[in-house]
Amino acid sequence: MNNNCKGFRRNFFPVPMVLIAVFMNACAVPPAEIRVANFGAVPDDGLDDTPAIRAAIDSCMASRSARLVFEEGTYDIHAVEKNERGRYGPSLILENIHDLVIEGNGSQLTGHDLSTLFHFLGCSNISIRDLTVDWDPLPFSQGKVVAVGEDYVDLEVLPPFTAQAGLRTEALLGYDKGRRRMSRRNTDHYQTGFEKTTEVPVPGIMRMFISREHRFAGVMPEVGTYIIARHQVYGYQAFQFSKCSTINIENITIYSNPGMGLTGRDSRDFNIQHLRVMIRPGSGRWMSSAADATHFSRCRGDLVMENCLFESMGDDATNINAGHFMAVTERLDDRRIRIGSGNRGRTPPAPEVGDRLELSGRERKLETYATMTVASVEKDEGKNTLTVTFEEELPQRTREGDIIGNTSACPSVLIRNCMVIRNRARGFLIKTRGALIEDCYFQDITASAVLMNADITTWWESIGSHDVIIRNNHFVDCRYDPDVVRGVIECLTNPSGESAPAGVHHNITIENNIIQGSDANAIKIGSADGVVIEQNIIDQSRDDAILIYNSRNVRIGNNRVTNCDVPLTIGEGCDTATIFVENNNAL
Repeated sequence: MNNNCKGFRRNFFPVPMVLIAVFMNACAVPPAEIRVANFGAVPDDGLDDTPAIRAAIDSCMASRSARLVFEEGTYDIHAVEKNERGRYGPSLILENIHDLVIEGNGSQLTGHDLSTLFHFLGCSNISIRDLTVDWDPLPFSQGKVVAVGEDYVDLEVLPPFTAQAGLRTEALLGYDKGRRRMSRRNTDHYQTGFEKTTEVPVPGIMRMFISREHRFAGVMPEVGTYIIARHQVYGYQAFQFSKCSTINIENITIYSNPGMGLTGRDSRDFNIQHLRVMIRPGSGRWMSSAADATHFSRCRGDLVMENCLFESMGDDATNINAGHFMAVTERLDDRRIRIGSGNRGRTPPAPEVGDRLELSGRERKLETYATMTVASVEKDEGKNTLTVTFEEELPQRTREGDIIGNTSACPSVLIRNCMVIRNRARGFLIKTRGALIEDCYFQDITASAVLMNADITTWWESIGSHDVIIRNNHFVDCRYDPDVVRGVIECLTNPSGESAPAGVHHNITIENNIIQGSDANAIKIGSADGVVIEQNIIDQSRDDAILIYNSRNVRIGNNRVTNCDVPLTIGEGCDTATIFVENNNAL
């Protein structure tokens, strides 16, 4: 197998094109410099800077290209207006802006409401650098459980927090104070959207009310344990990109926000350098971002993340996926089908003309039987469906209930020299085609550090991963809490349902990694075709160090396994004639 990242696209222009580009840049009109200070934004005065910054953004929109400049200091950002659902919209909206540089100059933007900070919509060639984001009040509290009732938990709130009434409780998460890391085995309970707010029965004690009806209702805390109470989990990002292209992020720090740090949806070409989602030094906090550090859905082109730090988030370091699986609701003729969302009532996002859609059957779900090219798409009026016409004729077997994934709505990924430490859930979720993860460090992650998953049982996030290389990484004490996903590095389908046969995932290479400690498996591979596991060092896996099932065309060689009771298991569903094991220590 070629150890280059097959799907990652680099553009190399011949010398004449480079010279032309240099000449054009030299002749271009320099960008307008727009300073937020000129519109009344004064750092460190404690006053609302949102109107002034919005006015400066409006001025940028009127320019062909612009540099939006902040002077060093702290700016206070407040929500502006609520939508029809009673939720605040984004505080700073940048729509259809092109060729914009945001110069932070080491400044900090502090959000004060449940509102996305920056929302970029339909923008291109955006650069953001040297900027810090924090939130006040923070979207969580922390402390020690002193009482548990039938419908409440009393928390002795610890500094830097104070007990407050009127806060929602959307999730409770255990915390291991001795090891300074999340502890899902002690507490992991979700109740997003629960409206009953906190009370303060006595000074210093915050009473949080509990609902156990949420589908992810989990382990409740016990008296004497430490927990993080998240008042808001999802919905409000620090940086949100929708239908944008060519985004450059450099030297950005996010200490906290009530949702995900940076998200991309229906966008293309991200270059992210030195992004830090982390606990503010000296703050005494136990959490940074309330949810994922980064999340990318239905994005295209190239996604690069280098030299980044992801610390103590309430969810994943990154989730890169091709959106949700869709389903055939009706076969109309030999070239047309009607499609709907796989697990939700709303209309699925429309594929683009030329997109390649994978079809899998109802009986052997996720096992692709055809790949079709989109010729046209129409939204069905009055229905939550789309009518899709293909260039090719549909197979005779295509019918209602078949599953559809869009292979074109996922980026090629390069993640290099990044660190993920002490967060809840996973490190990197890789649901794409073409990815290279190398020279990264992972430690104290409650679930898998690197996960490839195609799922039509819980989240319905797509797509089967192809051409993924995981090499030269170091994993320490990852996958230490209970979870249906059991591998430090894992490749699977349908974690809460029946696993699919071999072939959902293709061409997975795991080489030259060090994996130290796991409460389950170091490497667990399922539903895959074409796997190379070689030259890895594995130590202290409680369960089978390497577990293979429902897979074929696997080569396991030159690995060293120590302090593991079961070094290797070839499980059910494997084509054993295509699995080769050689030159391993202790296998």
